[in-house]
Amino acid sequence: MDKFFEGEPTEVTDGYRTTHDQLTLIMQKLARHGKDHEFSEFVNGVENRWPIDKTIHIEDINRDLFWWTRAWSRLLNIGEIINPPIASEVIFDYVNDGRNKKGEIIQISNHQRGLAVDFGGGKDLMAKAKCVLAALQSRECFIHNYRVERGNNCVHADCDQIGGGTG
Repeated sequence: MDKFFEGEPTEVTDGYRTTHDQLTLIMQKLARHGKDHEFSEFVNGVENRWPIDKTIHIEDINRDLFWWTRAWSRLLNIGEIINPPIASEVIFDYVNDGRNKKGEIIQISNHQRGLAVDFGGGKDLMAKAKCVLAALQSRECFIHNYRVERGNNCVHADCDQIGGGTG
């Protein structure tokens, strides 16, 4: 990858994340947007350190959800794209790729699968995107897809698995 970034100051800003790392990132983003106290079940879950897979009944919508689902879904609703720590349903309006994904199940991040890396650093995000595109087009690297994440000031690259199990 280094040769594709020659002359462009770049660092890997994110790679593998655990389920807990993903929830921590969601909590940080909620706090940054002032949304970390919007839902009582989220506040209770954080304060009481509930397990990530704990579900609770939400009376006002008569649904059982993970305690963090509405808070995570609010991030999507305000345009902060982030995957859930466990596959979960989008509760609020969330338009991405030209359609509303409310009611759809969003899977975990490729970061949690060890199949994604983010490139950041420096000031020119589009220059980094060009570097990643060149790496993708060369077929010399493990990248098979990428997107610019302006909100995270990075270029996210989905990667092929190298080595590991035989299937």
